[in-house]
Amino acid sequence: MNRELQIRDVSLMKTICAQCNEDFTCHSFNFVGDTLEGGAIFYTKITNASKYDDTKGITEHFKNYLNYMNPVKWSWIIDFEGFSLKHTLGVNTGIQLSKLINTYGKLHQLIMINTNLFVDQMLTMIKFVLDKKYHQCIQTIHSRVNLLHKFQEWLPINEQSLHSLHLLV
Repeated sequence: MNRELQIRDVSLMKTICAQCNEDFTCHSFNFVGDTLEGGAIFYTKITNASKYDDTKGITEHFKNYLNYMNPVKWSWIIDFEGFSLKHTLGVNTGIQLSKLINTYGKLHQLIMINTNLFVDQMLTMIKFVLDKKYHQCIQTIHSRVNLLHKFQEWLPINEQSLHSLHLLV
């Protein structure tokens, strides 16, 4: 389901990320679609990224994509399915992405799905760096039903956005 989003973004990678242009599995930050309430929706599944520990490359990928899209507001869905101890070693990536959010701004919602104890511990550290104004944007969703309800709150701007949101559920 979420690999389809990565594949759809392949043609943009010449502009966004040289590493992902060579191998689209390097990083995971993909545009899902536009909604009225959530703005531009992006999706990340850390375990889909072959270079999940490439802090510099991931940060550049995110920054370039946000600058390319230049959304008025944006929401980010992070899927932690399969997230384990080895991924927590990338806490520096989380810190750098928090700094990027602080600098870029415009974050409307940060939705975390499939969280576990490792994620909770990492989030505690990351909140020290993330501006307090973004703390209220963080939402953890524990079930597919609740995720579907969240998507029903967002009115997709076009059919492709609607289709892409359904791929995530």
